This record gives sequence, structure tokens and C-alpha cells, in this order.
Amino acid sequence: MLILFGDKSFTNFKIPDETMIEKMIGQGRAPIFKAIYALVKNRKTAMMTAVMIGFSMIKFMKNSLESYMLLRQFEPMVMRKFFICLSLIISCMVAEDNTLYILHTNNTNGALENCYCPDHPYGAIEKRSVFINTFIKENPNTIIVDAGDFFSVTKRPFLDSLIIDAYISLPYDAVLAGDQELSRENLSQYTKKLNHPLLVANLTDHDELGLKRNVIIKRGGYRVGIIGIVHPSVFRFYPEEIKERIELENSEETIRTFINDFSDSVDVIIALTHQGHDKDELLAESISGLDIIVGSHSQTKLDSGDVVNESLIVQAGKEGYHVGIIKIQFDDDKKIISKSAKIKTMTLDMPDDPYIMKLINSYEQETGHINRNKLKHQNPK
Repeated sequence: MLILFGDKSFTNFKIPDETMIEKMIGQGRAPIFKAIYALVKNRKTAMMTAVMIGFSMIKFMKNSLESYMLLRQFEPMVMRKFFICLSLIISCMVAEDNTLYILHTNNTNGALENCYCPDHPYGAIEKRSVFINTFIKENPNTIIVDAGDFFSVTKRPFLDSLIIDAYISLPYDAVLAGDQELSRENLSQYTKKLNHPLLVANLTDHDELGLKRNVIIKRGGYRVGIIGIVHPSVFRFYPEEIKERIELENSEETIRTFINDFSDSVDVIIALTHQGHDKDELLAESISGLDIIVGSHSQTKLDSGDVVNESLIVQAGKEGYHVGIIKIQFDDDKKIISKSAKIKTMTLDMPDDPYIMKLINSYEQETGHINRNKLKHQNPK
């Protein structure tokens, strides 16, 4: 037993830059630590072995009290290492490595909350906030993005300011500015407040508005390149003065340049697009190397996403009703082996975020607009 655990298992040792479990295991020089470390390097083998060893240890400790008491005769350090190893094996059993999640939203349209209408009884940001934060706690390897049109369709300055406050409180890694944001003359005032990147790569004067072309996110050992584009057609029905003010470069060439520049240095490439689902499909057909397209503008609800030219295209409807969930799985060389998508609906029975509810109360007090359907829902007779 002493040989198995070693007498100096925890000494200074170079920790590999890998998962937390591997870091813990990598600290041990004893044979059992090295063995577990080698197994964890091969995920499939680790899971199978962990199950077998775990059941064996449980059976051993349950049925052999005499053996357990014999173990206690060894020095306390040996017993401590025994239980550390058991904990590591259990961690191997429950951990889901080589996985990255992306939560995505679009076309919130100023909906801090929704109408509580019988035909679509859904929540909005007040539910989204709790859901996202809970999801991140359960799945730390998660990136949060939004594909634009978080402002309301019509210009409403006070509501815009509340939406910005709400988005500041949400842990977004990147947000695209859609036509409803770019059409606001005071957008630069809002971008100064935001604590996460607001993107539009193909806008000629993005720097003047405080916007970024792209961002590289490091999460769970993976590097994710995110770029955002807006198609000129989304301004079709806007006044001429707005069309003349907003100059957009070719969105397809902008994304292609980004892929050429960063494909060798990132593990995933995501395009946040504001152009509609039809154009997303055309974009995927014309460009190779684009892993994920998170779309918007057409307010399309794609329950499981569409795959075109190996690009997964997703979009999560409108008004904050839904949050999209993408799951990406990698092999040990950080190559994508699977991509899947689904939609989570923000139902009224989900919990509310107290901070977002304060923003809603501020809006009601300022404007006098009271959500009567909400009052009926909260106080049913």
C-alpha cells in the first residue's frame, strides 16, 4: 500500500495546462496518481475504468471492515491519499470533459418582460438572467452571445437605458449590434456603459461608436473566435438619413478574412450575423471553416438548428421567449467531433431575477404602463 501511494506524493511538480482534474492528479508523483493521470488522458478509457474501480472500492469498504481497519494502521497521510484518489475517481465519473457550451439570444426587442398573454405565456430577460447564471454554475465551460436587436423596435430612450442596465448584469461574452442599435444616434453613449464587447466587423466607423470587429474568448482550455456582421438589407425600410449614415462593407468578405487570419489559432469560429435565416444559409454555403452561425433579424426559431456546409446555423426566435443552447464536443486534439443545438423556452413558472424586476418596476413607475396580465398571473382569483 505504501508503494502504491508513495511516501512523498505531494511535492512541487509542474502542473500541466489541462483540465482541473488533470491538474489535481498531475500533482502526485506516486504510481497510483500517475496511473489515474494516464487514464484520464484517454477519456473513454477513464470513464470505463473509473466506474469499475469505483464500484470495486465501494464493495471493498462495505464488505471488508477488517481490511478497512487494517488500512487505518498505516500513517494518516496514506489514508488521506487513499480518499483523495477515491475523490478523483468519482470526479472522473461525473466530469464531462472536452465539451463547450454556447448560450445564444437574439431579437430581444426591448422585452424586459412579456405580455403574459394566454397564447404565448413566456418570460423574457427576467427569466433569462436566472437561467443563464444557473447554467453557467452547472457548466463553467460556457460562452454567452447575443445576435442583436436588444433595443425596442421604436425609439424609447428610457427603455433603452433599462435594457442596457439589464445587459450589463448578464454575463455576455459578445453582443452584436443590430439595426435597432445602429439606428440610434446616441449608441456610443450606451457602448461606453457596456462591460462586454459590442461587435460589428463590417461597419466602417465601428471605432467611433465604441464597437469592436471581433473578439477571442478563452474558455475551458479552448480558444473561440467570434466575429459579428450586419447585412445592408436590414436597413431597407429605414429613412434615407439613417441609410446614408451607416456604411457597411461586404459581410461575406469580412468573415472570410477573419477565418483566414485566425483559423490556425482558434478552436472554434462563430459568426454573429444580423441578416436573416435565408442569408445565413447562403453565407454557410459560400464559406468554409465557419463552425457556428448565430443568426437574427428574421426572428426565426430553430429548435435544433440547421447544418449547411458543416456550419451549424442557429437562431432563438424573438422577444426573449427562448435561449438557444449549443453543445460542442472535441477530441483530445481539440478538433470538433460533434455539434448540436436546442432551444430552452423561458416559461412563466421559471424564477425571476430580482434586479431585472426592479428595472421593470422603474419602467412602470416612470411610464405608467402596468402589465395587467402579469398582475392577474401573480394574484389569481
